[in-house]
Amino acid sequence: MEPITKKDLTDALEEFHKKTIEPRFDRIESYIQGQIVPRFDRIESFILNRIEPRFDKIEKKLEEHDKKFADLSDHFDRIYYKLDRLETEYHTITISLQRIEERLDRMEAQLGGMKVKQDKEIALREHLEKEIVDLKQRVFVLQGRIEELEKHLKAVS
Repeated sequence: MEPITKKDLTDALEEFHKKTIEPRFDRIESYIQGQIVPRFDRIESFILNRIEPRFDKIEKKLEEHDKKFADLSDHFDRIYYKLDRLETEYHTITISLQRIEERLDRMEAQLGGMKVKQDKEIALREHLEKEIVDLKQRVFVLQGRIEELEKHLKAVS
């Protein structure tokens, strides 16, 4: 047996390539051109005609929603600003009410002192009125005695 040369190997590989591999590649390429490429073309057409317009609509809706969310965010910012103002006003009103309540407490204390003085004056007045009534009765009684004495003196004289 003779040793295998490089040329023998190259020739054998070329023949194997021409008889086996090249026809298979040709069949694969033909299958790709006949079956796969049309399928990809249909898929591409489907994507371009049906799916892409849907994505365009979805993107348009998303843009509308982004605008609405931006509007909502602005609205919430205004609400938070107003709430902050209301909270400040609430604290101001609370402090003012506390000052008014303290002032009313002082005025009530002063009025309480005046009430005590008024009650004392009323009691003193009632006492004086009773004494005046008592004195009037005594004067009446004394006047009656004076008249009796005068009658008695006239009778004796």
